[in-house]
This record gives sequence, structure tokens and C-alpha cells, in this order.
Amino acid sequence: MGRKNLLSDLLSDATQAAPSALPAEEGRAPQPTLGGRGVVGAVSRSLERLSAESEAAKALADRFANGETVLEIDPSLIDASIVPDRMPGTDDEHEALVQSISANGQLVPVLLRPHPSQPARYQTAYGHRRVRALKALGRPVRAVIRKMTDEELVVAQGKENGERKDLSFIERAIYAVTLEDREFKRDTIGSALSVDKTELSRLISVGRAIPRALIEAIGPAPKTGRRRWMELESLLQGRDAIGDLAPLISSQAFRSKDSDARFLAVCAALAPRPQRTEPESWTSADGKAVALIDRKTEKTTLAVNEKVAPGFGEFVVGRLGELYVEYLKGTA
Repeated sequence: MGRKNLLSDLLSDATQAAPSALPAEEGRAPQPTLGGRGVVGAVSRSLERLSAESEAAKALADRFANGETVLEIDPSLIDASIVPDRMPGTDDEHEALVQSISANGQLVPVLLRPHPSQPARYQTAYGHRRVRALKALGRPVRAVIRKMTDEELVVAQGKENGERKDLSFIERAIYAVTLEDREFKRDTIGSALSVDKTELSRLISVGRAIPRALIEAIGPAPKTGRRRWMELESLLQGRDAIGDLAPLISSQAFRSKDSDARFLAVCAALAPRPQRTEPESWTSADGKAVALIDRKTEKTTLAVNEKVAPGFGEFVVGRLGELYVEYLKGTA
């Protein structure tokens, strides 16, 4: 406001206020002012108004500085966090989120920070899936922008996911290991995951003991908790996990299962089989001892008594392909 206009406003207020102060409305307390009547009161009221406007402007500036204002950002300008906290989701999950946002809009803003090395770009603290869905829809991302250090970013990222409790145990374990590999202090990692030192040690132990390739083959296993993953860690001791499990995890039947079912299939494959010292005889319904079954840890041998059932051994061999397909269907 120019000086001339300011003085005009002051004089106008003074002219209106000079005759007398108007009585307060019934039931309403008089509004406090810095001055009394006349020109001094008018000047005081104008100063109060300017002060209030200044405070409002300062409050608005503080909201922008603190990242409390939601802005719309082009998703092409948004990069992922410095540390991923999720394993890749299924296409079904992504499509479901796309459909939800398409129908209802983006209900919860994401949290971004200005990219530390690339001007006019941003990094995601949390909300990666929403950013991906909005990018697919061609819509801007509603986001809170906040300046953060690397430590502040990972803490905000971990706490937001921890409060929603939608990260599985193994995702949290991988996140902890990744942060430690990037030389974040354990105090920072514990704050990010909202866990004490004991639980953090368990997360890191499991995350390091189980090969990453096997974890990725299994997936996030959202219904599988710490105890079961620690059991798998024990089953893997002294084993070539990837070599021993390669036929299983590469099969279509395994890949078609959901993540928790894949975890159970891996545990079943690693579980020790009961030892039998003597072969067992298989007897048919008519009482004939048709075959002898010898079960060992590494193999099971079926010996057909051709004298009792001539040609039965060849018959079984000819059906092996069908039996194997049926076996795979049963494990799907």
C-alpha cells in the first residue's frame, strides 16, 4: 500500500471516528484497540489491521516453509525414495489402486522433498504406489513438500508405513538391512521402523541370513510373521538355498501361488523328512505285496515285485508324466 493511500485511509478512519465512539452492540464486548478516540484511535485501528494482515501473511509463509500446504505436482517430476521400502506389488494391487483413485480421487497426499541434486524435481518420502497410480492416470499428484535430510526422509518414510502397518515383516527386514548398508546409524533405523534395539537386531539378522534372491522369489508374504521367517532362517543353515530350491522357485506352479503360499512351499521343501531304517511294503487291496518303498532323506525308491504284478512297473513308468503334472496341480 502506498503512503498516500495509507494516509487517506487513516484520515478517513479519523473522520468517521472523531464525533464519538459508537456504543457496543448489546451483548457484545467492546473490541480492544491500541488507542482511544479521534485520530489516535483511527491510527491505532489501522495499525492493528496492518499487524493482523502481516501475521496472516507470516503464518501462510510458515505453512509453505513447513510443508503443511498441499500442492499439485506433475508425476513426471517425482523420483523414488533414496531407499525403497516395499517389494514390488502385484499388477492386481496396482490396478485396484488405479481404479480406486480414478473413482474417488487421491484422498491422502504423498510426502515429497525437493531433490537434493536436481532442481525442479522431487523425491518421494512415502506414497510411491499413489504416485505410480496417478502417473498411469495422467493426473497431478497432491503432495506435501518438505525440506528433509536423508535421515529425516527415511524416518518419515518408515514411521508413515509403520503407523499404517502395511509393511510385512520381511519388507521391514530388507528396509533395515538396506539402511544399514547405506551407513545409517542403528538409532536412526530404529526410529524409522519404530522398533527397539532387540527387534531391530532380529530384523537385520533375518534380512541378512536369507538370500535376497529367495526373498524376492517368495515376495512380501504379508500374513507371515517374524517367527515363521526365523524358522526359515534355521532351515536354511548349511544349505545351498538357491541351488537346492531352484527347481521349485522356477516352476510355473510356484510362481502362480500367492506370496504366503510360496513361503509355505519353500518351508515344506526344506523341512527334513523322517528317517526310516527299513523299507516298507506296499500291499494292494487284494493282499498282494506289490512294491517295496525305501524312503531316504535325498530320495525315495519304489521297487515293484514283477512276480506278483507283472508289467506294473512299466505301467507306472509310463504314467510318470501324468503323475508329475497331477502333483504340480496339487501343490498349486
